[in-house]
Amino acid sequence: MVAASIIIIGVTAMASQIVFMRELLVVFYGNELSLGFILASWLLGGAVGSALLGRRADRISNKVTVFGLLQICAGILLPVEIVAIRAIKGALHIAPGQIMPLFPMIVSSLAILVPICAILGFLFSLGSRIYRSAGNVYVLEGAGAVIGGGLAGCILIKILNPVFMMAILAALNVAASLALLYFAGEKKFKKISVGIAAAIVIMLAALFFFKGWDTLEADSLKNEWNGYDLIASKNSVYGNIVLTKSLEQFSFFDNGLHLYSIPDPERAEGSVHFALLEHPDPKRVLLIGGGAGGSIGEVLKYPVDRVDYVELDPLLIEMTADYIPEEYSSFLLDERVGIKNTDGRFFIKRAPDKYDCIIINVGDPYTAQINRYYTDEFFKEAKRVLRPGGLISFGATSSENYINKELGEFLRSIYATVRRNFKDVFVIPGETAYFLATDAPGLLTYDYTVLMNRARARGIGLKYVREYYLSSRMSPQRIEDMGKIMLSTAAAEVNYDFRPISYYYNTAFWTTRFRDSLFTKIIDATNKKAVWLAILIAYCLIAFAGMILKFRKGSFGRLALLSLAGGGFTSMAVQIVLLLAFQIIYGYLFYKLAVNLTSFMLGLVVGGWYGTRLASKAKELLPALLAVQCAFAVYPLVLPVVFGWLNTSGSLAVSWAGQNVIFTLLPFLAGFIGGFQFPVANKIYAREEKNMGAAAGLTYGVDLIGSSLGALSIGAFLIPVLGIPGSCLAVSVLNFIILMVLRW
Repeated sequence: MVAASIIIIGVTAMASQIVFMRELLVVFYGNELSLGFILASWLLGGAVGSALLGRRADRISNKVTVFGLLQICAGILLPVEIVAIRAIKGALHIAPGQIMPLFPMIVSSLAILVPICAILGFLFSLGSRIYRSAGNVYVLEGAGAVIGGGLAGCILIKILNPVFMMAILAALNVAASLALLYFAGEKKFKKISVGIAAAIVIMLAALFFFKGWDTLEADSLKNEWNGYDLIASKNSVYGNIVLTKSLEQFSFFDNGLHLYSIPDPERAEGSVHFALLEHPDPKRVLLIGGGAGGSIGEVLKYPVDRVDYVELDPLLIEMTADYIPEEYSSFLLDERVGIKNTDGRFFIKRAPDKYDCIIINVGDPYTAQINRYYTDEFFKEAKRVLRPGGLISFGATSSENYINKELGEFLRSIYATVRRNFKDVFVIPGETAYFLATDAPGLLTYDYTVLMNRARARGIGLKYVREYYLSSRMSPQRIEDMGKIMLSTAAAEVNYDFRPISYYYNTAFWTTRFRDSLFTKIIDATNKKAVWLAILIAYCLIAFAGMILKFRKGSFGRLALLSLAGGGFTSMAVQIVLLLAFQIIYGYLFYKLAVNLTSFMLGLVVGGWYGTRLASKAKELLPALLAVQCAFAVYPLVLPVVFGWLNTSGSLAVSWAGQNVIFTLLPFLAGFIGGFQFPVANKIYAREEKNMGAAAGLTYGVDLIGSSLGALSIGAFLIPVLGIPGSCLAVSVLNFIILMVLRW
């Protein structure tokens, strides 16, 4: 019964992590920075429960009873957490769709996630004491995580609402604890604990029967979107799409951030007509993102032969057809429009046709995934599918008048990247700066009268992009001022797939909205030299700690903990690198990331099982720990080579193998190494720590603390500043230093 409960806890941990992360990303600014805070809070909570609270596991006399009651508490907390997450912005008086400042983001992440994660972490320590094997508990929990990740990430998230999913998990945990308490509980508290569990089972069943969970889902959503008329909120494998209505205007939100409103003719006209009026005769147009918001309707005002509209998430199209009045959505049914539900980057890589105009309408590169549409590699790919005399256009956040240092760096990095690939690049200033690029000399013009003459000749009815509008935006003085910013001698680094510097500059610009925050000052001081200096200091501290421990009696167990912390850091860093690289190369298969996560957990289970067997039989475990440390040092160096090969290969066979074999095998190998390390390091430390529960809790906690640091640093600082190759090198050197410390 204990084994069954541990497996269910693993299912709960992974499934709830997936759901909570999605819900928190709706509330927070959904980029890798907020994702890092969420993961760090989750792992830190687990570390608190396993390392700090776990030290008391050996002192508890009625361990099975306490285990069962805590599992009930964890189950009850699950739906409560969803309601709490959706109430964050209302409690902080932050409007839905508004970006949350960093400090409230961190505090709310910790306040919501630490309690549930601390319980789950403590259950690991207590379960290890009951089961008398931390390695076996590690394997059982990992097996449950594989099941939970597969079910939640690939199936349940598409058919069940979050509250109902958490209600099912709650019922599963309470039922498991009831069976555990009844069949294996200590006699002293058996009647009362079984009675509590049975009463809660009856209460949960009543809520299912009377549709209480559906009511809670609806009420919590209304609370989250307070002040808006909520029309629909639906989940897909790509994220959460919300549709609201205010007066006669509908607004779409993707993971909590505003995508577009319908009708919004000023935005729709601006996103399309600058590009199409600059081209003398656009016939074939490729539109990536935003088309359902009205951009397609504007394109169809021209005598085009074909408009290919690429939108990753089909749910956006479905909700537009279901809820938006026909007068604002009928253009989707035009026979000239071809809707492609795939990743825009993948579509361009393999597009069989060529286009006169490519219009990118995906928003700023506020995530590493969107950054893929602003890189040197992307512009090379887009250039390949342009017809002679064709042009590419996109908008980026700017300012009507004053452009500060951070915004200037962001815009210059994009300009420098486009300029590497196109001979002629024009930037039209405004709240949204529109970039136009072509290789055709003399095609682009800043003379708005030429554009207006073309609009009249083509019979294009325009409401906003007209003389009074263009004469202001394209005035010689404003064009000259924008040109000075773009051509400034200040540093402007080129944006690459595997070094997303524009994403980092965008994050720096975002933090200026909270000028007094500590994180803003950290971002301002962060550059490549500063990051490498911080890494060098960390290396020296690790080496110094190893030297001190070398001369202390019975210190090898602590060195094993150091190795375990480095392993946790490396495992999380590698997993984030794999996820980002997968998005960069095969972004259209985003839904397969759940498969990759499950593969990582499966590797963890297999490695943990093998390491547990070895730890139970071998007398000398140092060679095994050194082998693991060596694997952690070499593995990150292999990744950039593999990524570069997959990203540049034009072979369909290589592409298929990368998607279906290589990116399934790589996380499995990372999980195997980390899974093998834990029972070996735990056994080494347990030989010096008499209390099994305390030893299991501390080793698990150290592993989670290392993972927490990896989650916080790799996506927020290392990859944006150093790129994926530089980050992999830094992680590799870290493990080589720990290897040297162990050899000492």
